Amino acid sequence: MSVCRHAALNTLAGQRLAFGRGLAWHTARRYVPPRAKTTGESPAKENLVYDRKAYGPKGELKGKAVPEGPFQELGLKEISDKIGGIRVRQHVNPLKRELQIVTPPPAWNDLFEDPKKVLHVDIGCGPGRFLLMKARERLDQNHLGLDIRVKLTERANAWASEVGCESNVHFMMSNGTVSFSNILSTYPGKVACVSVQFPDPHFKKRHHKRRIVQPQLVDAIANCIQPGTKVFLQSDVLEVGEAMRDQFERYSAGRFAVDASLHRPEAVTFADEPIATKSIDDADEGGSDEDVEETEEEEEAAFQSDWATFGWLKENPMGVPTEREVYVLNDGLPVYRIMLVRC
Repeated sequence: MSVCRHAALNTLAGQRLAFGRGLAWHTARRYVPPRAKTTGESPAKENLVYDRKAYGPKGELKGKAVPEGPFQELGLKEISDKIGGIRVRQHVNPLKRELQIVTPPPAWNDLFEDPKKVLHVDIGCGPGRFLLMKARERLDQNHLGLDIRVKLTERANAWASEVGCESNVHFMMSNGTVSFSNILSTYPGKVACVSVQFPDPHFKKRHHKRRIVQPQLVDAIANCIQPGTKVFLQSDVLEVGEAMRDQFERYSAGRFAVDASLHRPEAVTFADEPIATKSIDDADEGGSDEDVEETEEEEEAAFQSDWATFGWLKENPMGVPTEREVYVLNDGLPVYRIMLVRC
C-alpha cells in the first residue's frame, strides 16, 4: 500500500471515529423533557421522573394517535380521510421575523354569522378540536382560535365547514402574543373568555422569551376585555403553569384576580415543585445564556406569588378538554389549571 493511500485511510478512520464520538456526545447530552410515572400517591405529591421513550428531543409526545374518545362525535377521522392529512412542524419559533408582523383586524362579518355574540379566544389553539367542540355546545358564542402554524388553522377551518359549525368558529394564523390587541380592537361584541392551554413549554431559559404568555400579552388582554371576563390557563408542566400565573400577577397592574368562585377549598389542589420540570440551563449543553438578563432571572426567582395560595383547579371548568389534556389525563398525570377574572 502506498504511503499516500495509507495516510488517507488513517485520516478517514479518524474522521469516522470523531463523528461517532460527536454523535454519541450529542445523543447523550440531548435534553429529553420530563414525563411523569405514577407512584401510587396523589398526582399533586408524587415525585415525577423521566420517561425518555415518551418524549422527543423538543418535548413532543411520540407515537401517540389523537384520542378520539371525547372528540368522536365530530367525526374527524372520516372527514380527514375525505380532505386528506397534513404534515406540520411540531415546534415553530414565534420570534421569527415574519411572525412579528402584526395581524390586521379581520372583517368580522366574513368570519361569523353574528359577530355581536360574545367571543371566546383560544391562543395557541393547535389542531382546534377544543374550539370545534365548544362551538357545537355553545351556539350563543363565537369562537376564535389563533395559532402560528398556518396548516393547522387551514385544516381546522376545513373541519369546521365539514362539521357544520363554521358560522360561530374560525381559526386564524397569527402570533397571538404580538397581534391579540390589534385583532380584537374592532370586534363588535364582548369577549367572554380568553384561554391559553398547554402551550409549548420551551424548557431552556434562553427560550423562555418564546413562550406565549409574556408581559406584552398580559397587557394586551387586560386592555381588550371588560371587567368580569375570564382568562383560563392550564399546563401539564408545573413550571409553565406557574410562569403563566406569575406573568399575569406581576404585569397586570392589579387588573386581574383569581376567580375565587371556582377556586374553592374543595375544588383545588396544591403541588410541590417536581424536580423533573425545572428549566434546563444552557450550561447543560455547553452554551451561554446571553439571551436572558441576569437581573430578570433574579427577579423571577425572587418573586413570591400571592395567587399560589389559591391552588390549582382539580377539574376543567371549560367542560371540554384539549387533545393534550386527554393524553395527560389518560396517563394519570396532573394538570395545573387556574381561572382568572378581569377586575
